[in-house]
Amino acid sequence: MDSRRSIILELDCGMGKRVLMYRLVTEVFKDKKIVIFLQTHSSLEETALYLEKEYGGIKDLGVVKSGLNSSYRKYIIESNRVILSLPIVFSNTIKKYPELINDIDIVIVNEVDQIVRRVSHQRVLCVPWNRIMTQVNNASFVGMSGTLRDDHFVLDDDQLKLRSELKTLTDFIPDSSIITIEDFIDTDLKEYIKETEVHIHPVKDEQTAQIIQMITSQIKELREEILQIVSETSPDELPQLKQNFFQNISLVSVETDLVEKLNRLLLLRKYVYSMPASTYPNYLLRHGFDKNILSMIPKVSGKELEILKIVKDYKKVTILCSFLSTVGSLSQLLKNEGITTFEVTGKSRNKSEIIEQFKNSKERSALVLSPIGERDIDIPQTDLIIVYDLVNSPKTVYQKMKRSRGGEVFLLFYENTSEQDKVKRVVSEIAVRYPWSLIFYSDK
Repeated sequence: MDSRRSIILELDCGMGKRVLMYRLVTEVFKDKKIVIFLQTHSSLEETALYLEKEYGGIKDLGVVKSGLNSSYRKYIIESNRVILSLPIVFSNTIKKYPELINDIDIVIVNEVDQIVRRVSHQRVLCVPWNRIMTQVNNASFVGMSGTLRDDHFVLDDDQLKLRSELKTLTDFIPDSSIITIEDFIDTDLKEYIKETEVHIHPVKDEQTAQIIQMITSQIKELREEILQIVSETSPDELPQLKQNFFQNISLVSVETDLVEKLNRLLLLRKYVYSMPASTYPNYLLRHGFDKNILSMIPKVSGKELEILKIVKDYKKVTILCSFLSTVGSLSQLLKNEGITTFEVTGKSRNKSEIIEQFKNSKERSALVLSPIGERDIDIPQTDLIIVYDLVNSPKTVYQKMKRSRGGEVFLLFYENTSEQDKVKRVVSEIAVRYPWSLIFYSDK
């Protein structure tokens, strides 16, 4: 750290970021004043508990939480050598008491990739990191993340540009060097990463597939209409739009009504990929589909029925969903089958307690999570993770699959639909970016 002022470190899921954090604080920088930034309340609480439970605590460790008055936060920062904090809480405290920053030697950032905005215009860093980077510019940084291989979008006055998040991090963290997984390839890396078996699992549901195909057909027709309009009104913009239609549509001169209609159709298709069949009617009718389509809608979606089949072969299953309605519907179906079911969503006040109950359950159990509920959790006790529907971000999907630190994962998709193409594209990118710990199987 003397010769290389700051470090950005890629440590895959399960490689011990918290263990490294502890050793940095107690061994490498044992005489330095350190701030450790966690990105969420749950991560802050769990890290503080982990350090206390696993290592008997760290001397002079203070936790700066939201809800504490500013003078008490000032006292915690002044009187402790090691401070755990959320970025916004620490930044607001320093803004009021700028003299506190003078003693900070080391800044450790957990999940450092989250300081970068995925889509940005002018301001590339998330709030409050744009402010923190100027507040602590005399400290050395250690940024850690399991995944540092995504791009993000930067919109300037001319166009939308793809930018490597690693490039952005090294630009904003001064004098920083990067250590990636590749630097560990010839070491004992395999001893610390558990391989995950990923099953690309098609779901046969002809009724839902037909609905998806109808929506996709409308999307294709609208795309062709937009391309034709651009070719006549703004031909210079046509090559860029053809190259990546859905990424560049917001940058070309197209009637707002057409773009809004396209976005509504894309969202409607995502709903059908991701939600229970009971929700289809409202969305389809709201988007102008004829009432005759209601006769095509199954009572229970194919994905839900497939999950009921899959879980019978496992003791403990974790299911990751995109929407609250899916969490609720699946939970009820599983309970009806006699499976002990635990739900965690953004509305859950006792998230940690519910997850511990699932981990400790001796019965056949299922943990059903929404995207907010699944953040910052590790569930090595689960035998299987089912990803109900994929998002477009390879990084996010990879993080979902690694929640169990090994084991099996089923990625569901509706057979013979556009969702099949989506899964193929995302999985291909994951296989290229994260080749060291996943084994893919194509289920028939």
